[in-house]
Amino acid sequence: MLDSGQQMNRFTRTCKKIKLLLAVLFLPLLAHTAIPQAAPQPVFPRPVSKERVIVFVHGLHGNRDSWRAANGAYWPDLIRNDPRLAYSDVEVAEYPTPASNGKMSSIQLADTLWTHLRQDHVWEHREVVFLAHSLGGILVEEMLLRHPAEAARVRFIVSYGTPHEGSTIARIASIYDRDPLLNDLSDAGDNAFLTQLENDWRGHGSVNGIHRFCAYETEDTKPESGVGRYLKTHARVVGYFSATYGCDVTTPPQEIHADHVNMVRPPDRKSSAYDFFYRVYRDNPILEEQLVTRENVIAGLEAGCDRTNANPDLQVPVALDGALHEKVVAATASLVNSVDLRNVNPDPPVVTRVDPDGVAHVQYGFSGPSKKLFVCLGAARASLRVQFSISRQVPVREPSN
Repeated sequence: MLDSGQQMNRFTRTCKKIKLLLAVLFLPLLAHTAIPQAAPQPVFPRPVSKERVIVFVHGLHGNRDSWRAANGAYWPDLIRNDPRLAYSDVEVAEYPTPASNGKMSSIQLADTLWTHLRQDHVWEHREVVFLAHSLGGILVEEMLLRHPAEAARVRFIVSYGTPHEGSTIARIASIYDRDPLLNDLSDAGDNAFLTQLENDWRGHGSVNGIHRFCAYETEDTKPESGVGRYLKTHARVVGYFSATYGCDVTTPPQEIHADHVNMVRPPDRKSSAYDFFYRVYRDNPILEEQLVTRENVIAGLEAGCDRTNANPDLQVPVALDGALHEKVVAATASLVNSVDLRNVNPDPPVVTRVDPDGVAHVQYGFSGPSKKLFVCLGAARASLRVQFSISRQVPVREPSN
């Protein structure tokens, strides 16, 4: 009979044999089993941008959720899923605007907004349109004035409750709150910021062709909502004249039966706020760039014996369609149907310049045949052909439903 020490040694040897057997059995399996590692992050190519992007820009004390209605409807998503606007991307912009005692001015926030849009590839779209609320409309205008290259891509701005002439609420709120934005939005007669902004907008060719369409609120804001808290009473945050000042007269301002906060929270696509933007969008469709060729031939150019027909500035027009924003990008000239030409100079004729209205200025010259035995046997004849390369913008019609 084994003592306790011998029993322990036998048990130990048995355990080692079991471990060795397990290793032999499972080693081939382990050799073909990958060691778990952290999964690599998937790399997705950036989606191809659509021709146009719709950019939402919230107002004072707002954020990305400023566009959500009480029933949960989110305006950016309503547009994303609207087949009538399927050819446009949607961008929801955001900038820092704390509920009180902010530190940044409108100019600083305009630069911040531009930087964020650049980081999100907004300016890579050929067309950009803005849907702005309140202060957002002011920031968009200031941003575009400071960045004319990007402004060239902007077709139109639709502003909801933007205080182009300031707000009484903002003036009163500036007494209690040191946020510099409240001074920028004040309706005080000495508000140099808003006055200069409008003067600059009208005076700069880089922006004054951008259409501005406006909507205004018809209801007072409750005391507990937004900047209404400064008065502790119902108040109209932005009045009619301030909200519509400087906007396009071809499209009447749209009244929104809501207060300043809820005017940009449409519960569905049938609401006046949504329908107004859609109608503006439909009336200003995406434009497709096209390049076409058109020519004009000036016939009947003649030169008799030992005569010269030359003109340093023959003006040759081409018809342009203003509705398609047609403009000449290049023009070339040549002599065609020619008979007995001599001494063509320059050869070929030269287009020296093209006027904005499509008139090409052409320099040409040629001589007629020489007399033979003092007898003129005919004349040189030719036609001048000018070929115009014309760019135009053709409206792209999206599905109507």
